[in-house]
Amino acid sequence: MKGIFTIILLSGVLLLSGISIFQIQYTTYSGRDNTFPSLYVGKVVSVEGIVTATNYQDEGFFISESAGGPWRSIYIKSENTNVRPGDKVLLKGTVAEYYGMTCLNSVSKISVVDSRRPLPFANQIASGQITTPEQAEAYECTLVRIQNATCVQNQSGNSAVTVNDGSGPCYIRNNLMSDRMKSYKSGDVFAAFTGIVCYAFGEYSINPRYNTDISVMVPVFNQNRSWGRIKSIYK
Repeated sequence: MKGIFTIILLSGVLLLSGISIFQIQYTTYSGRDNTFPSLYVGKVVSVEGIVTATNYQDEGFFISESAGGPWRSIYIKSENTNVRPGDKVLLKGTVAEYYGMTCLNSVSKISVVDSRRPLPFANQIASGQITTPEQAEAYECTLVRIQNATCVQNQSGNSAVTVNDGSGPCYIRNNLMSDRMKSYKSGDVFAAFTGIVCYAFGEYSINPRYNTDISVMVPVFNQNRSWGRIKSIYK
């Protein structure tokens, strides 16, 4: 009987080895607190992916499937400081929810199998897609990019900036950068900003990795009008 139980247990482990990030993340079940928990919570799994960002609150990093896309990134709650963006890693850990964000913790092994891999393309989204869980959940932990958004509020005390591209507001927070995020004021227009979508305490936010992930539009003033040329047209 003991032998049969061991075989069943080993079979279960084998079924969960080599699982994809998409399989861990994808769900239509919102859960009791509307955080869309993974269906694999509590399971030990092995996954591989490309490191897209490190130093999340000094507690972990993010990996993504090489093709990128919704549901294809996850947070690795590990203080391993030896990985860098572009590393392809293979690791084993337990699926869990960290303040509502799906992650792997109790990581027992991290192997860097390659480095300098190209990062997946950032998902082009609208700011309003990070407002409601039904839309935002698909982009949890993924690298996203928003264009032509305006700063509508600066909450310096919370290190947060609220931006809106016309589709709805979303938060920009500094949970990844080692440097202090630059100060922005209401009315500033961003040509684009890129970052990782994180979830904590009932709120989704986009977290740039570096200040270079944020591009502010610079007003163009044309002070060299060629009035002489205009006049010549009418001669």
